[in-house]
Amino acid sequence: MRKLAFVSIILVYSLNMSAQLFEISFEPIFKNENGELIPLALSGGLNQPQFSNIDFNNDGKLDLFVFDRNGNKVLTFIAKSVHGKIVFDYDPQYEALFPSAQEFMQLHDYNADDKPDLWLYTGDSVVLYQNNGQTTPSFDKIKGLFAFDRVNYVSFNPFKKLAEIKGCLPAIVDVDGDTDIDFITNLNVTGSQMIFNRNTTADSNFQLENIKFDIVDKCFGGIDEYNGELIVNAPCYFYEAYKQKKKHVATKTILLFDEDADGDLDLLFGSSEQATNPIYFFRNGKVDLDYYKDTFTTIDTAYFNHEVESLLPVSPAMSYVDVNLDGVKDLILSSNEVDKTSYPIMEANNSILLINEGLSNDVDFLYEQNDFLVGDMIDYGSGCSPTFVDLDADGDQDLLFGTSGNHFLTGDTSDFLVYFENKGSSDFADFQLVSDDFLNLKSKHIKGIMPTFADIDGDGDMDLFLGKMDGSISYYENSGDAENPAFTHITSTYEDIQVVNYAAPYFDDINRDGVIDLIVGSYDGTIDYYQNTGTTTSPILNLTKDTLGGIIVNELVRTSKLGSDGQIYDTMVYQNYGFSSPVVLQWENGSRCIAVGNNQGVVRVYELKASLDEDFNEVEDYMIETISQNSYVKDWGRRTNPSSADLNGDGHPDMLIGNERGGMSFVKGNKKTNSIQGLEKLSSFKVIPNPAKHYFRIETKTNKQIDYRITDISGRLIREDSTFPGNTVQVENFPDGIYFVSIEDGLLNYQVQKLVLLKL
Repeated sequence: MRKLAFVSIILVYSLNMSAQLFEISFEPIFKNENGELIPLALSGGLNQPQFSNIDFNNDGKLDLFVFDRNGNKVLTFIAKSVHGKIVFDYDPQYEALFPSAQEFMQLHDYNADDKPDLWLYTGDSVVLYQNNGQTTPSFDKIKGLFAFDRVNYVSFNPFKKLAEIKGCLPAIVDVDGDTDIDFITNLNVTGSQMIFNRNTTADSNFQLENIKFDIVDKCFGGIDEYNGELIVNAPCYFYEAYKQKKKHVATKTILLFDEDADGDLDLLFGSSEQATNPIYFFRNGKVDLDYYKDTFTTIDTAYFNHEVESLLPVSPAMSYVDVNLDGVKDLILSSNEVDKTSYPIMEANNSILLINEGLSNDVDFLYEQNDFLVGDMIDYGSGCSPTFVDLDADGDQDLLFGTSGNHFLTGDTSDFLVYFENKGSSDFADFQLVSDDFLNLKSKHIKGIMPTFADIDGDGDMDLFLGKMDGSISYYENSGDAENPAFTHITSTYEDIQVVNYAAPYFDDINRDGVIDLIVGSYDGTIDYYQNTGTTTSPILNLTKDTLGGIIVNELVRTSKLGSDGQIYDTMVYQNYGFSSPVVLQWENGSRCIAVGNNQGVVRVYELKASLDEDFNEVEDYMIETISQNSYVKDWGRRTNPSSADLNGDGHPDMLIGNERGGMSFVKGNKKTNSIQGLEKLSSFKVIPNPAKHYFRIETKTNKQIDYRITDISGRLIREDSTFPGNTVQVENFPDGIYFVSIEDGLLNYQVQKLVLLKL
């Protein structure tokens, strides 16, 4: 039912689907080795998740918002009651509501309107977004947050940005019980002191919307380190230069909550330096807050029992959220550290759920599972590079994908292949796990596996090729037959091909001369084209172009350069890495595209021209965002790797998209016209007034009659009618909320605008 409901929203405006090449879908079914359904198979995986509660769909149930540090990816899950148990259903339509962020993104109601607001870090400052939504969350940026420094006051610069250190997670909670939310964070990455940014809005008799902070303590709770261990009642130096005394670097995470119902907040303190038990528990000994001194009086280094302790990742994110919707907050401990050069990072079984059998302010944590949500996904750890092949010659496409696995166990040095056999048919994909170490590659210690198949020797069966981190390609000949494959390793340096790094091979008859060629993505973000000048049985691959189609998928970043006139100018330059990963898409009308995954986390689509010497045109708007109905390029998370096959038998190419979090997403292909230039647009129009109370007008340049539609946030058609520009459209009987107004010109060219009705 999830799939049908979501698709109905996608189709809300009955658009000509040639305008949208792909739409998110959950059609393929995935099962484990026992034939049991994997319910969240196509949710994309989790590596370093942080969890918050919010009601997305206004049904009275608290849903889950997830921010994953890997790729700074937002994921949204809807709570549902199934046979008396709360389960969470992945629903990506709400992801577009959130701005971009780095390091952390959390939801906390700062202005007491019972709507969670958004706190995030931009890489430069902590920023607050107010939730002004009525039926669906809608976040408006308020401002970057500063605090008046009362500890180290400087007259010419008394205000400082709220501190945020890479990898460290703050506590956003009312510490002093004065009804406004405070902000506590680490002083610096190499120490363990904390800054107390006290929210003084309520004490100053300001409205909560006018949020303001004072720095009143840079040694919050009297906590620091001594000889590598945390201590209480530590001396306080009151200045950030204290970090120069430290000789190590580690990330810290904190959670403040009332553990024992005594009215003050106790502390869980996570660190990447403690490998065996990376969480300290600090007991708060005072109801009243005594700045600069020993608020925390005792330390427990074994707060969790041995079962939980053995599962804890280093420097865990600690999310205090209601998971079973009993009105009591539960605890999720998940991986937060990302520094693989220094620490073993838990990337699978990395989301530990402890159900609170007590109260939110008098806890009794009971271990539930170590794979909350992620255990219902396809996610073996880090990285996922899928490819399709009919491995058993039964007429449908099977699935294999490469993965680095769980860094905690593999160290990213033993990539392997996972094989799902399609037990369904050519028009209904039903994948079941057959092997999680296909060809026993784990023992070979190969890095950066990117698989693809091709009948390179023309013998009627599919051979296997593995792109690798060192830029070379391994070749495994199918020494069996089409129905009973048997792969024999031939060479680790196929055709002596060597790209910069991270070879991503794909075979296709690019120039349509009857023999298959090879294209290879790489670390540098371009596509190498190797033309086959041989035959179907004896290929000869020659590097013909190292920048096929002018494609480069490296992300543009702003930098400063010295000009010839001696002036410094800001400019946009490509990063030196792109991780291009290509696949060819072919439609029923004969037109072809190249879809290219990349480090940025999107999939870029280019029209493949007959002349391979020309630059290919990028198709920038090939999807439609569900709620706003705007065209967009979807963020799937870092290191996307697309694969393509027609899985539903409609003649259109579908895509399965892997990512660095170890998971996959699926988009269904739609009919393509001979030319895809993105979405054709009408002249822009405005909805006035907006927000509206009882009526609105459509303002546009045309003076002709306009056909319009009004839909609600769920995609339900509310009204379909005609009007003329400037005439009023009455909506006094509509409930308050968010709606979408679309107009069309008879040729299915369209525009959409959001309309907010607010009668209060």
